[in-house]
Amino acid sequence: MKMIFKAMACFAIGVSFCNQALSVEILAHRGASGEYPQSTALAFDMGLEQGADILELDVHLSKDNYIIVNHDADLKDNVGISDKIEDLTLSEIKALDAGHEFTLDGGNSYPFRNQGLSLLTLNELFERYPDGIFNVEIKPNDKVLSEVLWQVISDYRMEHQVTVASQHSKAMNHFRDISGGEVRTSATIGELIEASLAWSTGFGWAFKPKFDVAQLPYSITTKPYVRFFQKKGVVVDLWTVNDEDQIERSISLGVDGIIGDYPDRIYQALVDAGER
Repeated sequence: MKMIFKAMACFAIGVSFCNQALSVEILAHRGASGEYPQSTALAFDMGLEQGADILELDVHLSKDNYIIVNHDADLKDNVGISDKIEDLTLSEIKALDAGHEFTLDGGNSYPFRNQGLSLLTLNELFERYPDGIFNVEIKPNDKVLSEVLWQVISDYRMEHQVTVASQHSKAMNHFRDISGGEVRTSATIGELIEASLAWSTGFGWAFKPKFDVAQLPYSITTKPYVRFFQKKGVVVDLWTVNDEDQIERSISLGVDGIIGDYPDRIYQALVDAGER
């Protein structure tokens, strides 16, 4: 419910203003994946329940060209099989138990087995949360996935509710071309390297970002580096931040968003800091 109200507010006042006016945003990394099977409806539901503003997820393409929400290209870590998503049809993927491998005690128990959890398509996610805000990462360096992703986003009219991320230049550049700048995008690894070199060598003034968001690893981020991007109008998110001390430091850095497996920890830290 918190997320729905925030989304409505963003559309009412404008997305760019919303990003500036609201406190640090909480991005639920694959949902509340620290406590629930990643990328399932349960994990995303609980992420929102714990105060997340944005649902962070990764996507791959099935054999029959459906966008499947999952972190890895294979299904070993959550379903327990080594098959790759690209080699399976949607019906084959839907028959698998997405809670099969999840454990909180090192493998002594598997509380989410046979609980009806399945992998989701991006279509299902958009239908489940029509007012949601999403951060969608293209995992493979695949132009076809970029094209299908743009089609799904435009079909559901989610252009202003999605940020698209990818580490890969080919997939990202193609998505930017076909979407015509209608969707916010995050920096690729190559773009972050270019930005870092410009900043560290004193030529940051000349750097002109082609991206809207810089998603940075916590371990390399400093306050001056955050401000470098923000002065250029770029939103800064940190990943993946789960430790309470690191969450508190992330807030002190003045970042725009924190990506974590435990949205409730980030929410509580923001409450303690007087930002929620």
